[in-house]
Amino acid sequence: MIILREQLFWEYLGVAEALAVSTFVLLGLLLRLRDTDPPRMHIWSMIAFFSVNICDCLDSLVYSDIFIGPSALYRWNDVLIPGYIVALYFYVRALTSPTPKLARADLVHLLPFVAGFLCLSPALILPGDIRIGLVDGAISDRRQDVIETGETIFWIVWVAILMVYGTICIRRLILHKRNIRDVFSDLEGKTLRWLDALVATIFTIAFIVIADEIGQLLGYNSLREGIWSLLFDVILPMSFGIFALRANPPLPGWSGSVLKEEAAPKEDPITEPGPSTSRYARSGLTQQDIERYAMRLEKRMAEGQLWRDHNLNLRGLATLISIPPIHLSEVLNTKVGMSFYDYVNQCRIRDACELLIQTNESILEISETVGFNAKSTFNTRFKKVTDQTPTQWRATHKP
Repeated sequence: MIILREQLFWEYLGVAEALAVSTFVLLGLLLRLRDTDPPRMHIWSMIAFFSVNICDCLDSLVYSDIFIGPSALYRWNDVLIPGYIVALYFYVRALTSPTPKLARADLVHLLPFVAGFLCLSPALILPGDIRIGLVDGAISDRRQDVIETGETIFWIVWVAILMVYGTICIRRLILHKRNIRDVFSDLEGKTLRWLDALVATIFTIAFIVIADEIGQLLGYNSLREGIWSLLFDVILPMSFGIFALRANPPLPGWSGSVLKEEAAPKEDPITEPGPSTSRYARSGLTQQDIERYAMRLEKRMAEGQLWRDHNLNLRGLATLISIPPIHLSEVLNTKVGMSFYDYVNQCRIRDACELLIQTNESILEISETVGFNAKSTFNTRFKKVTDQTPTQWRATHKP
């Protein structure tokens, strides 16, 4: 009895804390709507995420050994469970798109909810008092088997939904890491590596919960008991809430004309050249135009040492050399054979190599002079290009 009470204590404590955190984050997100310019898909998706979590917490508290909620609503909250992953998908989509917006095709994301309802409908159509177990309903064994089968199928479908949406989210994150190389010369704070870890955490928790639910249906003991229940309930809103209140889409709206979300990811051009030309299939540039723009690019870059601008991006460079951003992107990817990021940073490394030989400035001073915002990034890119560290290069080449 004491052990049971202790387990219930941790369980209710975890649910109460998760409810408090989720409510706090939800209020913060609603305030952010007022201070954030469109598009706001990343905020709305998190509002949906934490609304589902609040409903789940309330459901766990209301239908517990302490409280007795409305019998008519019992089990209906399970239909909202796919909202976690659907909201996560829209969050990832919002942070990896230049101009995220809803389209009619997005109605397809209602299918997980429809599938969940159909699987649980044998139980949901029963009178509330029978569902909640307050009244002994005359349910035949056959009807009971149908209900249990529907619940099992529900969790199997839930696994399939996780795999589908997980694959989509991972693909978008991989694609994002390629896209930002075509737009920025500095990737600090734009790689969304924190979102990689967050997505992995969410899906790991989801799979453990599903395995636990299926195990209980098969007669095994719950994996989430005692303090483990508290951890599972609190980790989700805490980990997500920290970033939900602070994250902003890193891709600027103007990059939408340059980037194509359907493009396949490519490797680092420095190690494996392989420019993609599919996005320029309808470009009006002739080969002569590309050659002329490439010459203008090299000339203006050398004359003005434009790479020394720490905040240089594709549109800024295109403006400086009087080329439309989409055409500059095409020149870099088809003629030069590099992304914007690799091209600019290669210019910076060449500049740094000369300064290491010609001056006695420190490596930190040189990295800042040529346009790098972080010494660690400078050292990494320098070694990737020259196969030596800056210190080794200076010792080897300086007279």
